[in-house]
Amino acid sequence: MGKHINRWRTGAGIVATAAIGITLFAVGVTPAAADYGRGATYQVEITVNEGGPAGGGIWLWLELTPSPGSTTSGTGDYAGSDCGHGHGAAPDKGDVTWSSSNGTLTISGVVLNGFGPLGPVPVTISVPSAYGHYAYASNAFAAIFSGLPPFVGGGRAQVQIAP
Repeated sequence: MGKHINRWRTGAGIVATAAIGITLFAVGVTPAAADYGRGATYQVEITVNEGGPAGGGIWLWLELTPSPGSTTSGTGDYAGSDCGHGHGAAPDKGDVTWSSSNGTLTISGVVLNGFGPLGPVPVTISVPSAYGHYAYASNAFAAIFSGLPPFVGGGRAQVQIAP
């Protein structure tokens, strides 16, 4: 009798697994639809890192939505974290404004909280406005962020600009 139960369980398991697989396949063949807010124009991901005892990093995701009637400016929000070695990572999130001009997105309103005794540091972000992936091999902190403390330099970055 035990052999029949084990065969039934095995058979039922195969049928259940097949049913789950067919369901996942059916769901998976529909186009992906990522809506990061009504009418979002840009999704921006930024990771900037500097190794070593004086290093640190900034990791942000931003959603940018145009103002009514505009394709070159608007509002959005961001979330992420940043840290300086020795201060630990701190969460970052809030609302932003943005504009696009001459191939550059300029994003204002980001506040970085991981600078320890310096307190919150407001920065402005400048990245390309064309969709794509961008790598910064050196000097990424200065190339992407204005308003950082003067001792923050160097860094390598990956930036993704997506619809």
